[in-house]
Amino acid sequence: MIKQIALIGICLFLSGTNHLRAQSNSTKRPVTVMSFNIHAGYGTDGTFDLLKIGNQFREAQPDIVCLQEVDRRTRRSQGKDLTLELANITGFHSFFGKAIPHDGGDYGLAILSKYPILEAKVHSLPSDGIAESRIALEVMIHIQGIYKIRIVNVHLDHSNKEVNRSQIRCLDSKFRDEFPTILAGDFNQTMDDKGMQQLTKVWNLSMTDDAFTYPSNNPNIKIDYLMAYPRNKWKVENAQVLKDSRASDHLPIIATFSLL
Repeated sequence: MIKQIALIGICLFLSGTNHLRAQSNSTKRPVTVMSFNIHAGYGTDGTFDLLKIGNQFREAQPDIVCLQEVDRRTRRSQGKDLTLELANITGFHSFFGKAIPHDGGDYGLAILSKYPILEAKVHSLPSDGIAESRIALEVMIHIQGIYKIRIVNVHLDHSNKEVNRSQIRCLDSKFRDEFPTILAGDFNQTMDDKGMQQLTKVWNLSMTDDAFTYPSNNPNIKIDYLMAYPRNKWKVENAQVLKDSRASDHLPIIATFSLL
């Protein structure tokens, strides 16, 4: 049975600083987050197979999964709701954020979580009106009933560098507010681009510049990222690129973060 999300009307508008102070006396277990562009369920062999993706989850054992290129009841994905299908496989809570209508259904982002999702929001990102509309999916998650964190999942524009950079500026401005935040996704930028250089100044990136994620069968660029803010409040315990190239054209990444 899929766990349903209760979007409860509790107040989450305390300042981030107060949250950090209130949570500082609690024992905070590390949280392990995966980011994975799942290519609408299609593996590198061209077949639609959600079990390959589910196997990645089982082997890596993340607490939270941020998914990009997620279909909901499209023709190409056999009318399946990929978020709910993968939630069934994992037994996790889930939320889908729609970016655009596509192929008889919807297309966007999803977050799966071992822990309850307290609140979810979909934010539109800057666009030039020509390229595909992009969103940020934000959720609040209660880790073991001890402390709350914010997870933000993105899939940024690949066709226009200026649009991509404006989306990064928007994310940096919107979510750099002292609330404990992990930002994940397919940024479609390499580490030498101005947008990523901006983020590395203030966010705690989890991996080295050579943690290549695309294309999965011969990775030679890094465009998928996991990072945390405030930088001095998070420690990256470990991080890696998972090397199974069968499930998608991107490799999944995973990192364990501790809130100090």
